[in-house]
Amino acid sequence: MIIPTIATERLVLRAMTRADFPAFAGLWADPAVTAHILREPRDETASWRSFLMNAGSWAVDGIGQSAITHQGVFIGQAGFFDARRGVGADFDGVPECGWVIAPAHQGQGFATEALVALHRWFDDGHSESRTLITVGHVASERLAARLGYRQFRVVGLDGVDCGLSRRTRKV
Repeated sequence: MIIPTIATERLVLRAMTRADFPAFAGLWADPAVTAHILREPRDETASWRSFLMNAGSWAVDGIGQSAITHQGVFIGQAGFFDARRGVGADFDGVPECGWVIAPAHQGQGFATEALVALHRWFDDGHSESRTLITVGHVASERLAARLGYRQFRVVGLDGVDCGLSRRTRKV
């Protein structure tokens, strides 16, 4: 599997490498990052497992999360994966889109720029995707809507209400 490298006006989206791991682990250890995603920040061991699962996703499914880099610096990740969350057949088994940007780089349009480019690539081979966003995480809810995701259900996951949304590419 060849993981695409996608250049946008300000970003390069590419395969994650071992050299990205310290920034990746730092991102997931930050409570400001994980507040709307996980119950608690990840320790280095949990981050390493997640990092390797991403590599496995590319190898097994041909989709995964890409490193988002700005001026050569890892600032986040975004892409598609099969999380198998156990929330129902209308969600599980369809690629899920997810993203995370380091706090110092939030609010600058980087997530939008990355996700528009990644959806262009993804749409070439897939007709639909899903998102799972903590209810009330306004920035992510707005971005998902801008990308064409429409919420269809709310589920409780690990004690948190999450909106499930779908996006279907027009053919």
